[in-house]
Amino acid sequence: MYENKFPTGYLNDYKPTVTKSLHTVGQMTGDTYIVDYGLGECVYTYQIMGKRIKQEVLQLIKCDMWKVISTINEKSPLSEGDYQDINMEIRNHSLHYVTEFINHRGHHQ
Repeated sequence: MYENKFPTGYLNDYKPTVTKSLHTVGQMTGDTYIVDYGLGECVYTYQIMGKRIKQEVLQLIKCDMWKVISTINEKSPLSEGDYQDINMEIRNHSLHYVTEFINHRGHHQ
């Protein structure tokens, strides 16, 4: 289970679901993972990276979390400095959930 590594814990109340789908860009087809928070989502896909050594890297390609941030702000008003913390927490929180999903199901299954 996810252990919050941030003192702020903005996302403690959120337990997102992760789904896998197939996406096509041009002639390339690959897996897309959607981390759904109910009010927003983060989308990850595998990309081939590297010039000399090619490897697949899980990459965040879309993050639509403004409703989640607005809800957090309504509960406890955020300062300008808090937005950088919450942005980092969203990235790490969603990455953790997608990584757990992939590890549990196996990559490319």
